[in-house]
Amino acid sequence: MLDPERKKQLILILCFVAIVSVVPVTQVAIELYRGERVQFTDVFRYKPAAKNLRQFERNLEDKSWFQQTLRPKMQQLLFQTLSDPGTKALLGRNGWLFYRPDVRYLVEPNRREVDRSESRWVQPPDGSTYRDNVIRAIVRFRDQLKERGIELLVLPAPGKPSVYPDRVTRRAVGKEQEFRSPTEEMLEVLRKHGVETVNLFARFREYRKSAPAQDLFLVRDTHWTPTGTKVAADAVALRLRELGWAPQEARQYQTKSIAVKRFGDVLEMMQLPGIQSEFEPEAVECEQISDPALGLMVPSKSDRPGTYRCAAPKSSVLLLGDSYCRIYQMPEPQSLGEVGGGRLEVGNGKDKSDKSTRQLLPGSAGFPSHLALTLKAPVDYIVSDGGASTDVRRRLSTDAEILEDKKVVIWEFAEREIGLGREGWKEVPLPPKLGP
Repeated sequence: MLDPERKKQLILILCFVAIVSVVPVTQVAIELYRGERVQFTDVFRYKPAAKNLRQFERNLEDKSWFQQTLRPKMQQLLFQTLSDPGTKALLGRNGWLFYRPDVRYLVEPNRREVDRSESRWVQPPDGSTYRDNVIRAIVRFRDQLKERGIELLVLPAPGKPSVYPDRVTRRAVGKEQEFRSPTEEMLEVLRKHGVETVNLFARFREYRKSAPAQDLFLVRDTHWTPTGTKVAADAVALRLRELGWAPQEARQYQTKSIAVKRFGDVLEMMQLPGIQSEFEPEAVECEQISDPALGLMVPSKSDRPGTYRCAAPKSSVLLLGDSYCRIYQMPEPQSLGEVGGGRLEVGNGKDKSDKSTRQLLPGSAGFPSHLALTLKAPVDYIVSDGGASTDVRRRLSTDAEILEDKKVVIWEFAEREIGLGREGWKEVPLPPKLGP
């Protein structure tokens, strides 16, 4: 016979085993019932490398019945009772929502890079930090373009908490003009390496001080408002003129004011059932820009995904960017908002109803078009959501035509991308040069 103390320990052990087993056992039973492959067996199908194991974990999470069915309900309960917006969002002051990685980038230290082997005995660490490797990647890209006679202008896009720290916490109230993002330190280092940059952080602080009633960022979105878009485009155009890199054309564009209602991508990332019904969409007034001859400056069906090339005249400016360049400019999921009337103007100048899952909100009213308007010259662009650090350069590496006749490349990326370090900033070759 077991003594009472031993019996209690055994019961606790059995209860613990039951708790940790219920999720995988239930998942296996559901997959067998549905006639699907049992997911956990994938761990034996591939080499146990770090990349494969991470993919295995993601697949388990994506296909988990608990993840798909119970987690949204639990998140909804936590939001309604404790105002917990989940792992991707952060609830700020006055109803503002922030993307958690944006805030983490500001408060986490500049970490040292770890060798891919994750063992100091295989190869000693070189002592470089995440920011050091990002600077190295930018300088290398500048040198690659220099060899082609092309200039580079670097444009880190401030995260919303960098511009509105007082909307994150009341401890920053009254100190928003004093707050400095670590990205500004990196800009100083880049300038010492001879890399030309645009400091939007300082420009946005100036604008907040001069026009406090005009928000530069959306309340429940990671991106800037149409006002923020215009301020950024004006700052870049001014810098290009100061450097003598601005195009000499004087092309005229047409503008039209269009109202757009947006729910915000942070709200969507919370993945709470029916969450949009609890918030009113944010109404913003966009300035849609079009070329009198070519129509809206958005990619056509024949263009490469995320790429726009002006048909005529040829552009001397190429913009590489992420969702900060895509917002208001290119099609987005319909769940993010709507344009009044449900009628959308597409690139060929005709109006028709959009029956797909993506729509223009409102289209050709984003940073690329506003930059073209301010420069009075066409701007080609390559845009990749969340991929401005490496993916846009990979797309560029396979598109030799778009780099021809270019004098300037503007490289925009969200400042949180700096926190990816070496793994997010790969070296990518330029496309081969066309012609003899």
